Amino acid sequence: MTCSKCRVELDPDSRFCKHCGAPVGAANTENPPAAGPSVAPTAGDPLSAAAMAAKAGDLHRDPAMEKDVWRGRAAWRAYAGSWAIWLVASIALLVFGYRSTEPQSTVRSVLWLLVAGSAVALAVRQALVIYGLLYRLTSQRLFLYRGIITRVTDQIELVRVEDVRVRQSVIDRIVNTGDIEIISSDATDEHLFLRSILDAAHVAEHLRKNVRGARGKGSLFVENI
Repeated sequence: MTCSKCRVELDPDSRFCKHCGAPVGAANTENPPAAGPSVAPTAGDPLSAAAMAAKAGDLHRDPAMEKDVWRGRAAWRAYAGSWAIWLVASIALLVFGYRSTEPQSTVRSVLWLLVAGSAVALAVRQALVIYGLLYRLTSQRLFLYRGIITRVTDQIELVRVEDVRVRQSVIDRIVNTGDIEIISSDATDEHLFLRSILDAAHVAEHLRKNVRGARGKGSLFVENI
């Protein structure tokens, strides 16, 4: 056996050169074998799928991976019942006024102004409700933005949500809207209602899936005692 550095003859069982002290296998460590070509992971490979999942992160646990799931407000169509009542009442008022007054009476003009004013008031009231509250659901939290000019932002961690319910009246079932009730352990919003949501059942299902993802990752959540 010969030392790769000083070329001195060595004993067959030597591990270091007795002349220069270099390891006998230094030549192999200085020139490691070239790495083979990288192989792209295939779609059916479970190991590559697990590696991709680890690289992707956890949408329900990692704050950097949090993403929006849904954003919405109360739907205009949810107030169809209020407009139906307004229409019936307006027609009844106009019919009564026209039958009980003369053709040139100012009472008829007053009735029309009353009908138009009530319509404007109803529309403004509903607009304040609709645009005064915005909901945003992410993979980890539920945000509530209250106010139009000034805004207050509340948020609930999905891990705190304990139950989700959908409430629908007859009108809601006709126009496909509803209220989503959220029962949570949050001290600020223990019972939260998402009012007049379009396709409420679909939104509630999104909420349930993300709540299960947030609570089903082996986490231990300790409540206040």
